[in-house]
Amino acid sequence: MSRQNVDCDGLSRRRFIGMCLLAGVLACGLRGLTGCRVGGGDSKFGARYRYQPVANWPQVPEGVTFEGVNGIATDSRGYVYAAGGKENAVLVFDPDGKYVGSWGKGIIGTKHELHIFNNTVWVGDIMHHQVYEFTLDGKLLRSLGTRDSAGTGQDQFNKPTDIAFAPNGDMYICDGYGNSRMVCLSSDGSFRMAWGRKGTKPGEFNPPHNVVVDAKGRVYVADRDNLRIQVFDPDGRFLKQWRHVGRPFGLYLTPDQTLFVTDGSETGPHRVLILDLDGRVLATFGTSGKKSGQFNIPHSIHVDEQGNVYVAEVGNKRIQKFVPVP
Repeated sequence: MSRQNVDCDGLSRRRFIGMCLLAGVLACGLRGLTGCRVGGGDSKFGARYRYQPVANWPQVPEGVTFEGVNGIATDSRGYVYAAGGKENAVLVFDPDGKYVGSWGKGIIGTKHELHIFNNTVWVGDIMHHQVYEFTLDGKLLRSLGTRDSAGTGQDQFNKPTDIAFAPNGDMYICDGYGNSRMVCLSSDGSFRMAWGRKGTKPGEFNPPHNVVVDAKGRVYVADRDNLRIQVFDPDGRFLKQWRHVGRPFGLYLTPDQTLFVTDGSETGPHRVLILDLDGRVLATFGTSGKKSGQFNIPHSIHVDEQGNVYVAEVGNKRIQKFVPVP
């Protein structure tokens, strides 16, 4: 930031510092991938919130192509799982980005989101109205919802889009493109409650697209086309909403409770925002485009144990990996 851009004549020292900090925040948001540090940033997973893209990652062999990639996660070995294939919906890469295999044919119809919890893989299916749990090598362990039966019953979904897990094991499912509600299941899969409908009021959705749960059990929902994140208590009671996050597609909450958000705004730059749980924007990076470090509909996001950030794009049909800059 150049100080000559801030008129400091006649200002008190306190006001001068405040204006310079504000200008720094704005400039930092615009610099994107050149890196910025706002609001602390000593988090292991935030890595001072400065990142650079990894060139030629991953290596996709001939005969393997990405569809719009709308889910991304890593397992305990650092292997990367992407909901990005066609017949085999899940593509797997080793930590260096080498392709190691794929699975899901015959089970997953239209993939939407992918998460790994306790080293099992969870995938939503908006074609068959189900959410699946798989082993890491693609063996189906269980299905939630009734296959090919959309509805609002306790054992039904309508185009479910995402799933997250509370500290007590409860499952929160975005249900989704069809029902515009949230569903909570106990860890054994039994119905606990549901809330919401299509609309714009607090507790309504359009649609509930992505979800995370914090260490206190609070539920954060990316209410995508309402241009907000809504926050609820564990029983679905509305607490607050954030309307400064663009068009939120994907959410990822790190173990140290830093929230990463992908913004696929129709009017602004496509980017990643990094927030604390009071909704303060700590940093942003990225802009719209096709080049390395740019995004076209950044749909999903994941942060691994080393603090590397993975962004799955629908528009550019790719995954990008970003590493922290010391």
